[in-house]
Amino acid sequence: MKIIFKQPSAKVTEVFLSIQGEGVYAGEDHVFVRFHGCNLRCAFCDTPQPEAPEESSIRAVVDKIFDADKGKKAKSVTITGGEPLLHTQFLKVLLPALRERGYKIHLDTNGTLPDKAKEVIGLVDIIAMDIKLPSSTRNRHFWEEHLEFLRAVRAKEVFIKMVITDETHDADIEKAIELIESVDKNIPLILQPASAFGDFKGVPDNAKLLDWQKRAREKLKDVRIIPQLHKIKGIR
Repeated sequence: MKIIFKQPSAKVTEVFLSIQGEGVYAGEDHVFVRFHGCNLRCAFCDTPQPEAPEESSIRAVVDKIFDADKGKKAKSVTITGGEPLLHTQFLKVLLPALRERGYKIHLDTNGTLPDKAKEVIGLVDIIAMDIKLPSSTRNRHFWEEHLEFLRAVRAKEVFIKMVITDETHDADIEKAIELIESVDKNIPLILQPASAFGDFKGVPDNAKLLDWQKRAREKLKDVRIIPQLHKIKGIR
């Protein structure tokens, strides 16, 4: 008797071609695969979860990626959300198929699920990891999870983003800098000023941003202030 193994499916909100708007690769053409669902609720979130979409097959998502990138402009696929590490079984099948076709894989994650990251770390090329500052998110802290996550993915190319709002505390910034330094002071840190979105208006003061950058550079090698480029340009 022939045994048929069912491939995993996942709720994928959208697949589209755009420029990377965040982090050290801002401005590059990327295909984005946005997964539905997140384990966090952040005050500044600019990707509110719509009604859950239908389950998508691996084949359907691959076809959408190729359709979005008909001009073959993109060299990379960004896996984002929501939180894409909630879908590791799907990623274990999807990511090898994309790498076989020459795409680099960028994983955009909130950095709170280290055990999930360990399942797929060998299948990604670049990790954009958030550190969720509790004063910014209005949520509990994730210092232990972030530290374990960063240690787990350090062998890959990784950079860290921290969203800064007008409520961000000095103590949170200092704690995050110490955390990064304890793993590797060469990991790039992106201070990302929050963008106004809907009812959220907590955009930080420029002078504070520059002061935090100066203080972070005392302990870390590469600290940059990079706003969300796609928000500035008004594109997805």
